[in-house]
Amino acid sequence: MMTEQITENAKAILLLCGRFGGGDDNIAKPLTTKEYDELAAWLRTRNWWPVDLLEESNLAELKDPTLLIQPDRLRVLLGRGAVMALSIEKWINKGLWVLCRSDEDYPQKLKQNLKRNAPPIIYGVGERMLLSKGGLAVVGSRNVDAQGEMFARDLGRRAAECGMQLISGAARGVDETAMHGAFSAGGTVVGVLADSLLAAAVSSKYREGLREGQLTLLSTYNPEAPFSVGSAMGRNKYVYALADFSVVVSTDHKKGGTWAGAEEELKDKDHRPLFVRITPETPPGNAALLKMGAIRFPEEGLKEDLREVLRRSSASQTAAAQQEEATLFTSGKEDFASSDSARLDSAVRESTTKYGSKTPANSASIYDAVKPLILDALRKSLTVDELAEILRVRKSQLQDWIKAMIKEGVVKKKTILKKKRLVRVNPDEELSL
Repeated sequence: MMTEQITENAKAILLLCGRFGGGDDNIAKPLTTKEYDELAAWLRTRNWWPVDLLEESNLAELKDPTLLIQPDRLRVLLGRGAVMALSIEKWINKGLWVLCRSDEDYPQKLKQNLKRNAPPIIYGVGERMLLSKGGLAVVGSRNVDAQGEMFARDLGRRAAECGMQLISGAARGVDETAMHGAFSAGGTVVGVLADSLLAAAVSSKYREGLREGQLTLLSTYNPEAPFSVGSAMGRNKYVYALADFSVVVSTDHKKGGTWAGAEEELKDKDHRPLFVRITPETPPGNAALLKMGAIRFPEEGLKEDLREVLRRSSASQTAAAQQEEATLFTSGKEDFASSDSARLDSAVRESTTKYGSKTPANSASIYDAVKPLILDALRKSLTVDELAEILRVRKSQLQDWIKAMIKEGVVKKKTILKKKRLVRVNPDEELSL
């Protein structure tokens, strides 16, 4: 057997979350990402790693009432060693690898951008180091007009010429066209597949890119999984999360995978800059994305340094949004009394020196300015009322910030001495399993 090429922790997580086919998955349903996170939190209370669950002597601990996942289900999942070993051997023989969140080569961008939604297990083939290079995501419809096809190819080529890696869903149409453009200029590509990774690993159309180290393919689904609409939709967030910038070449309005992925990305408060091609011929979905916060792709993008053009354009839009938010903040009276506003103004200036934070006029938002103050106050656990009193702000406004920080994964609520309290989260600790 060749399972030694996969870390012991990865094997344990694969047993818990993986699917191996043959009806085996029907005996006990593999853990979802959310369920695995709950289990990981429980493991941390014991200073255990996933591999510790493979010790027979530790299985009795699964009866702990604080563990919300049924012990019998976990036992069945962990008992799938034989079928897992056969699957791993087949995958490795085809050049595939398996990574879990605790592995050194696991792409940090997935952790940084998805936080607790980062997949516990990823499967792949090709150079792993490409996964952490970032780059430009190019997405679009399968059926694209001639102008859009030419734009996608030129964009992929230009990205490669400027040293930007291409991130793609590797689907027919815009995705593959942009990939060919990048390959033609000697660029590197990361393709995020929704199905059939095992078949793709030996496909003639990917053979040269894999052999030359220009291509890495990855998937969060079983390498032998067939296509499904749900999987195609689900992989969109990984395409965006691995990139620094993204461009939508062509999309239908309110339907299809390209629209769903772009909409999901734009609704994320911390989304990366998303550009959209706008011409008289582009479909209505493109223009609709502008109204949701996308940025018009600049005409000079295909002529000048693409990375610098995108950085400059996104910075310009961010500055405009900052100014609007700062104006609303200073003029609004619904959430803050004047004394509260003065208190925060003073605190933000103080945080600039102490934390290197930016002032409201220059930061991404007022939230970014006050977040270090909240984290500083939470050096010890506090109730929301206690935190509001310390910061001298209204509880209603503080609640909004706390919700954002919980979603971001930097703060969590914990019952201590029978009271709900806020505590800081160590991101490395939270995603180390």
